[in-house]
Amino acid sequence: MDASQVTEIRRRIAYETARTEPPDGFPKLSDIPLGRYTDPDLYQLELDRVFKRSWLFALHATELTEVGSYRLLDIPLAPVLVVRGADGELRAFMNACRHRGAPVVREAEGVTRLLVCRYHSWSYDLEGRLVRVPDERDFVGLCKEDRGLVEVRCEQWGGFVFINLDTCAPPLVHWLAPLIRRIPEIADAPLRVVSRKSCDVGCNWKIMAEGFLEVYHAKTIHRSTVAETLDGAGAVMELLTNGHTAMITPYSEKALSGRDSVAGLPRIPGIGELFWTTNPAYGIFPNLITPLEAAGFPFLLFWPLAIDRTRLDVVWFGVDWGTDARPERWDKRLAGFDVVMDEDMANLEPIQRSVKAAAHTGIPLNYQERRIWHVHAALDSMIGRSSIPEALQVPDLLAHYVEA
Repeated sequence: MDASQVTEIRRRIAYETARTEPPDGFPKLSDIPLGRYTDPDLYQLELDRVFKRSWLFALHATELTEVGSYRLLDIPLAPVLVVRGADGELRAFMNACRHRGAPVVREAEGVTRLLVCRYHSWSYDLEGRLVRVPDERDFVGLCKEDRGLVEVRCEQWGGFVFINLDTCAPPLVHWLAPLIRRIPEIADAPLRVVSRKSCDVGCNWKIMAEGFLEVYHAKTIHRSTVAETLDGAGAVMELLTNGHTAMITPYSEKALSGRDSVAGLPRIPGIGELFWTTNPAYGIFPNLITPLEAAGFPFLLFWPLAIDRTRLDVVWFGVDWGTDARPERWDKRLAGFDVVMDEDMANLEPIQRSVKAAAHTGIPLNYQERRIWHVHAALDSMIGRSSIPEALQVPDLLAHYVEA
């Protein structure tokens, strides 16, 4: 992040801290319809036209370093595996043999020389080419060159690996352009995965994600945790192209004087002071939010399992510590974050029950919650507004606030 960007953010923090009302011209936002969390047709459109056409985080390149190392992606949309080829490149394929669709790997991760179907032993090399068919003489006109594994788009931003089920999607760097301009130092930092953790919660994926798009709730449910760390009155929201967002929240004076939660962990090289004095949280549309910190940060991934069930994956990244054991200081950092996450999770299933019962008429959003509106509007834009019943639509009232 260059100096001019930092100066502008600090100017906006000062404005947000001093204001006494929303800025002139900010529109009154109509209620978010409750049906957006319960309508099965809209949910299916989100899967088909958003999740299956968007760039989705898969893993970090440091997790698959050896030739032949692979991982099955635990996503609900399709059976996808990522493998390191003999040429050193990472590729993604459908985990489905081109014979009768059985998996070519069953373990969650491992190392192999060939991808071998567990049904009839059709075998594929690490580049997805079909190289062996048992009893090939019994097939009439079988062309092995045409029967390689179905490849899935797989591209990297620095060490971060994303996949896309849409062969016509724009390149990853175009999709992430507004974030790449803001946080270029993150991409090539010497990071490694610190931990992975998952939980399933009985709520629509948007209900879960929305809890991380604002700090309006911090003084209520995070009274002794986040509320003591962040100064929510100064939070700067950015609505970005492609549905992405940012929320840069200054740390409180108390937090700046101690920063106990990250003491003892090395700073990520190249990270500037803004990451030490504020908490810049970025939303990568549609299902990733990351609150960045100078000493390490999590990716929060929201996976729709059903209309009323979501899996949250929490993947932490920190400075690579080499061949030594993970620094013990991470245990305290992760435990503290778990406390905050438990506070966030407590309301989600009751909220889902409320919207299903239409216990209230709709969701009125305020100026602090405008990132939520922007994400809903981006969903409608990607789905196609003509495909959504008018009563469920969220109009793009904030288009002139969107930044490139």
